Amino acid sequence: MSLIKQLAGQTVIYGLSNILPRILHFVVFTIYLTYRFPKQFDFAVYLELYAYATIILIFMTYRMETAFFRFGADQEAREKAFSTALIPLIGIVVFIVALMVLFSNQLANLIDYPHKPYYIKWFAFILGFDALVALPYARMRLDNKAKKFLFYRLANIFITILVVLFCLEILPKFNDRISFINYDASNRIDYVFIANLIASTCIFILMFREFFKLKFRFDVGLWKKMIWYSLPLVVVGIAGSINQSFAPVLQKKFLAGDYLNNMTNAGIYGAAAKLALLLNLFTVAFNYAAEPFFFNNAKNKDSKLVYGKVALAFTLVATSVLLFISTYMAQIGNILGPNYRAALPIVPILLYAYLFLGLYYNFSIWYKLNDKTYWGAIISICAALITLVVSIYTLPRLGYIGSAWAALACYSFMALTGWLTGQKYYPINYPMLKILRYIFLALLFSLALYLIDQSNWSSSLILGGKTLLLLAFIAMAWFRDGKKLIIS
Repeated sequence: MSLIKQLAGQTVIYGLSNILPRILHFVVFTIYLTYRFPKQFDFAVYLELYAYATIILIFMTYRMETAFFRFGADQEAREKAFSTALIPLIGIVVFIVALMVLFSNQLANLIDYPHKPYYIKWFAFILGFDALVALPYARMRLDNKAKKFLFYRLANIFITILVVLFCLEILPKFNDRISFINYDASNRIDYVFIANLIASTCIFILMFREFFKLKFRFDVGLWKKMIWYSLPLVVVGIAGSINQSFAPVLQKKFLAGDYLNNMTNAGIYGAAAKLALLLNLFTVAFNYAAEPFFFNNAKNKDSKLVYGKVALAFTLVATSVLLFISTYMAQIGNILGPNYRAALPIVPILLYAYLFLGLYYNFSIWYKLNDKTYWGAIISICAALITLVVSIYTLPRLGYIGSAWAALACYSFMALTGWLTGQKYYPINYPMLKILRYIFLALLFSLALYLIDQSNWSSSLILGGKTLLLLAFIAMAWFRDGKKLIIS
């Protein structure tokens, strides 16, 4: 089996493990909630709190899962690397959870929710449980236990969905019939957070037995290597969270309206931005599969040649997915609640942003393989500054579309910088002309799709013409390069 086929298979497996839960999450927490919460403000609250949560989770795990991939790649060292990473992680999690609970009132005031300090306490335990299972998840990936990985990921989302539906659909019907039920219809978003807390707790209990399979050993020397390796990745993760998740926070602060207006627009933007999810999901699934794949094949004599082919293969699939979403944007947009469709013009911009993010995942693997993770921190800090500067400048002038342009500027910078630094320190012969050609062709096809949309043709003719264009691009990509990549 060719290594490209192997990676493709792993991407499909981890795609199911990672994308399927996210698709289910998308169905419930984007489509369903945009209908269940007609006030965009509630959806903005949901997006904002999870934006903060992503950063706190990075502090809790301090990116030990990636360090584990690096130092546990050899089977003989895996057990020691795992336990060495896990023991201090438990201590950090307990410490941060305790701080969040003790200072919940102050933290709630800081993020403009002074009357809801219980949000902080709920998220402390949600994130604590999620952080504790991060390393077991990473071990499943490194051990290629995809079915086990899929089971736990699906269990998490199914429990969340069931609790959300119970709280929002069933419980209100019994509120007047059963005296001890005190359902608060004015704070329905709270029940979404409660569902997440219940699911995270259940998954931790289910996975608790994984910890007893270990022979706990702590190697101080190995831990020092792992912590120096992972600390720059903490910076990478925080900057990445700002780039990917902080649009609602920035919109709340820098849009030109008042607090209520800004939060409403943040909710509209956030729902539409989720429509770029399919390409982002593919990018995330690719990264999930590629990271252990790159580490496991680092000693292969043809590894650099394979990495170049992987980047081209990613570009072919990503541009095809991008054009698929663009082709059927009118139909896809209708899945959102009617109060959330105004921001659909941001989707094409975000699709190209996620394309460049995926290319960055390809180009940046060099600093993880070469133990120069500080380069990841440098690139990510610069990218976060670009996000902040572009957002602060454009949001009061252009409105929420400024966040989409900030994402495109950020990720294109990261892709370019990741490639340039890699060529200097860990040269890989990426087929850049072919990669750029497909990006340029995707832009041309996107323009053609837009022109067809603006034509006076009938709706069926417009849809048929756009579908033919999409099929033409996919056929061209397959016969020119795709078929060769699969065979090689």
